[in-house]
Amino acid sequence: MTTTDERHELGQVAESVGWLHRDVDRVDVYQRGTQRIRVVWQGADKISGATLYHDDIMTTYTRDLATLTGWLKR
Repeated sequence: MTTTDERHELGQVAESVGWLHRDVDRVDVYQRGTQRIRVVWQGADKISGATLYHDDIMTTYTRDLATLTGWLKR
């Protein structure tokens, strides 16, 4: 992934494994079954943070893009 299109590349990864995607300004929301991931972006190349939810309960938070990518690939 290049630094200029991390957000786009991450969206493609998520779509390829079955996540539904909703883009709300600088926030991406991914949902699959009872899991939801909310990502807040600083531009298209850096995340402010991402939160993982199971059954609408927040389970963990990260600022690491590699961790976020791992969540989406599960």
